[in-house]
Amino acid sequence: MSFRQKKLSLQKRIVFLVTVVTTGMISTMMVFDTMSLNQSIREAYVSQISGMTIAINGRYEESRSITDIQQIFDYIQYKNNRVLDMKLYDKQGKVLASSNRQEIGTILKAEKLVFPKQDKTIVDRIPMAENDKPIVRLTAPLQEDGTVVGAVEVIFDSSEEELLLKQRTKLILFVGLSIAIILSILLWLILRVIVIRPLSRLREAAVIVKQGGELPKLQFKASPEIAEVSEAFNDMVSNLDERYQELQLALNTLQVTQDQLVHSEKMGALGNLVAGVSHEINTPIGIGVTAISYLDQKAKQFQALFEAGKMKKSDLEQFLSISHESIVMVQSNLERASSLVKSFKQISVDQSVEMKRTFLFKEYVEGIIASLKPALKKTRIRLDVYCDNQLQLYTYPGALSQIITNLVMNSLNHAYDADDEGTLCIRVLDYPDHVMLAYSDDGKGMTEDVLDHIFDPFFTTSRGQGGTGLGMNIVYNLVKESLNGTIQCSSVRGQGSLFTITIPKEEEAEI
Repeated sequence: MSFRQKKLSLQKRIVFLVTVVTTGMISTMMVFDTMSLNQSIREAYVSQISGMTIAINGRYEESRSITDIQQIFDYIQYKNNRVLDMKLYDKQGKVLASSNRQEIGTILKAEKLVFPKQDKTIVDRIPMAENDKPIVRLTAPLQEDGTVVGAVEVIFDSSEEELLLKQRTKLILFVGLSIAIILSILLWLILRVIVIRPLSRLREAAVIVKQGGELPKLQFKASPEIAEVSEAFNDMVSNLDERYQELQLALNTLQVTQDQLVHSEKMGALGNLVAGVSHEINTPIGIGVTAISYLDQKAKQFQALFEAGKMKKSDLEQFLSISHESIVMVQSNLERASSLVKSFKQISVDQSVEMKRTFLFKEYVEGIIASLKPALKKTRIRLDVYCDNQLQLYTYPGALSQIITNLVMNSLNHAYDADDEGTLCIRVLDYPDHVMLAYSDDGKGMTEDVLDHIFDPFFTTSRGQGGTGLGMNIVYNLVKESLNGTIQCSSVRGQGSLFTITIPKEEEAEI
């Protein structure tokens, strides 16, 4: 089941919300009604015991006779069968009078003693666990000359009040639930007619437009809001073809612009390659020219000695030694220049012509790094390569050259400040079905926000310094499309960055 199917429909959500609100309101009403009824019952209890205690206090103050109080207890219990027990006790907890004669003279436990304040009555319920029916304990003060000297306690059967409370609660609950159900049904039907059916027709019309079919004009009379939506939909459909053409033209223009920028980025990398190799070739050729000039000078001096007849054996030996050293120096530097030219030729061809071939991975990477030396020499950054010398790969070498160049230049431009020292590392691991290239730097690292957009086109943190934001996007596209591989980036602010690239192995097709 998809996430879309799991979501409740608009109709169900509205009905559910209204039902919840209605239920909440009914619950609130039940709570307030129950509290109000309880308060009324409590006031009735207080009124009853107030009458009793007025009579008891009056008799007690007149006669100071416990026997009179006992007679009043017997009379009250005789007249009101809901009075289960009555007792009178003093401040020390001694029972002075009680409807249960056996309790007279006993001392009540401290936790059972309750002494209300003057002219106050305490109403509390005794737990059902101690009795087989609901019981209320009413406690009123026994006063003598305006001072509380004890308490009158009445145990009252509250079964009738409890039954009344339950019946009242059931009635409110029944009425409330009935109202909630009726409201939910009415709301369901109203939403069905006014909202759901028009929305279903709008959805069907949208599907027809999506499939390219002709749509008749929509008209709804359900509500003014739905009618406005249908009119807006009709206007949108009428202008859809024109807007589609405009969007298509804008998309084509954007694609052409992006292709031009990507091509410009590639040509810029190729120009950097040319500049780098030219700089590297200049050194061995300059050494060779110097060596040849020095050998020419010594040859002329040797010829002068020979023509003057002053040549000695030591002069010949010295000339031969200088000639040998100069030839070795010239030869080694010419071979170095030739290697650079060959590497430059191959890399430049690879970047301009997309063609697969088999090549030695480390040797090719070192050729790429040689073209980057001019940029590296301006910094205090070192580049290390760890790879098996014999590792061969059949893929697009030009894409690999562009990837490594962009990664290195991205680190030099963003990961370090001008005078920072650091190390760039390219580590290649050979697996049975793929090659993993791990490129890392120990620079500034990236924030999570930058990391989330690192491969997005035109995203750059150095827009003001001439950055186009295409370097890493080109890397991503070359890895995914040209090399058919994957690339992942991980970074922590202040701890450098790591790019992990996997390149699947392919066999060279036999012709």
